[in-house]
Amino acid sequence: MEAAKDAVRCAVCSPGVRTVLIRGPSGTAKTVLCRSLSDISGRRMVNIPAGADVERLFGSVDIERFLDTGDLCLEKGLLAEADGGFAFVDDINLMDERTAVMVLDAVVTGRIMTERDGISSVQPADIVLLATMNPEEREMSDHLLDRFDICVCVSPEEGLDARREVLSRRISYEDSASEFRERYSEETEKERSAAEYASKIVPLVQISDELRLIISELCVKVGAEGVRGDIAVLNTAKALAALDRRDSVTRGDVERAAAMCLVHRRRYDMEPPEPPEPPEDQEQDKDEDKGSDVLPHLDDMMFEVGRQFRVIDYLGKGKAPKASGSRNGRRSESESAGAYGRQVSSRIPDGKAEDIAFGATMRAAALSQKGRDHGSLRIVVEDQDLREKVRRVRNGCTVMFLVDASGSIGARRRMSAVKGAVLSMLKDSYVKRDKVGLMVFRRRTAEVILPPTRSVEYGYKLLEDIPTGGRTPLSAALVTAGEYMTSYSRSHPGERCFIVLMTDGRSNVATEEGADPNEEARRIADSMRIPATQWIVVNTGNGFRLFDSASELASHLEALYFNLEQLDADALAASVRTAAGI
Repeated sequence: MEAAKDAVRCAVCSPGVRTVLIRGPSGTAKTVLCRSLSDISGRRMVNIPAGADVERLFGSVDIERFLDTGDLCLEKGLLAEADGGFAFVDDINLMDERTAVMVLDAVVTGRIMTERDGISSVQPADIVLLATMNPEEREMSDHLLDRFDICVCVSPEEGLDARREVLSRRISYEDSASEFRERYSEETEKERSAAEYASKIVPLVQISDELRLIISELCVKVGAEGVRGDIAVLNTAKALAALDRRDSVTRGDVERAAAMCLVHRRRYDMEPPEPPEPPEDQEQDKDEDKGSDVLPHLDDMMFEVGRQFRVIDYLGKGKAPKASGSRNGRRSESESAGAYGRQVSSRIPDGKAEDIAFGATMRAAALSQKGRDHGSLRIVVEDQDLREKVRRVRNGCTVMFLVDASGSIGARRRMSAVKGAVLSMLKDSYVKRDKVGLMVFRRRTAEVILPPTRSVEYGYKLLEDIPTGGRTPLSAALVTAGEYMTSYSRSHPGERCFIVLMTDGRSNVATEEGADPNEEARRIADSMRIPATQWIVVNTGNGFRLFDSASELASHLEALYFNLEQLDADALAASVRTAAGI
């Protein structure tokens, strides 16, 4: 955990490092490491529950004082309590994203803004935020990750000696916590002294113009958007130099800082490098192959993942493609009809209150106590004070990509373009928190190679390894996808499911002996009705055929239909501008 230790050390000593995220699976001591900073720094740490509401975080009316004096005063929230110290959020990925953004804004700007219940307040705050997350439980959106100066990953100890040492220390701590602390008090004091010294000299640390240029070049190479990455690397490099008791930044400091500050900002959709120009003696062979529709040695050919791009909203309703802009975040949410889901606000109930919001009810009652018969009660709650919780639930969405990997795709060198399109859509679905799966068909069968998951990395590796070649078993693909998604939709009630079929629509393998493959595929498509599942057909053909088999297949499936080129939102926008003369 050396990188994670360096991250929290930088947070202790540098005023420029305000937010640190530690990612890793459960049981890797992420929380233990973060909570150790209270001893090392001598500053307090305030724990912020992932489920805390806005009032608890940012403050609300001091009800007790209002009842005593009638004055509207602010009762400070958890963030104000953390002023001058650390705020710690365990499993921040489980926090409501809008609330997480508000917390990060307050930490970065140094201002806690409270606007509610007749109170308007802006409080200055000096807070360092430490957070942990387990990516296996839920990922975070790119724009939220970008708000963390440092993000490091930890992994479980796998060596036998390390695990034995962890177990030994745990037993020692349980036997006597005081003796355990005393045993390591010298190391703790050493860490405290190093952090204190680094805090004093970090404002004096210098960095050369050459290293500043290197920082900018690194950020450009990884595709980091904005300048948050540049600033984070600069501040972290200075902190690392100060921790090593140096007053100038070295190239090594920049490299270490970049590893801590840029990995979570890296973009995986950057343009691939241009391929080298072929030698002159190969140009003639290239021209001779240009008009050919059949290439030799097609069986099991491997094609690279082609260019990725910003995709249109291919899950949108209607036949006409709708440009998607760059809206990130969850696919969609709806208000919960019962007492489940996350609470987002409160309201006056329409009828009987079933799911009472206790805090909002008490605040409403406290502000309306004048003229009420209290008896022995401090607060009298009447019917008009009742508030109910407003809860929202995320509408689940699963996208299964059904990709034609037969020789008909590879023959036209279209597979690399298809892979690029699939990867673009995988990333788009990942950003919108959809689960995505991957199924390919070639030769005589269709196979699920990636069950629905939220990991785009797995999809990318599998796309790279998909071979192309053989015949086109479209009928088998439709049947296999139908059976799989029928079972999946029944076991995941309430989820919206999509099957994105990427094909040129032509089949040459039938499941029934003697049957016409294309007629059989259309007949199966006519009967293919899966509960809560929408088909989407993407035509991967070259567009020069007089008869569009993919379009006809889409009509039999009652599917949304796109050409491969239509998925490119930027190209589509450019075409519209050209046609409009703008």
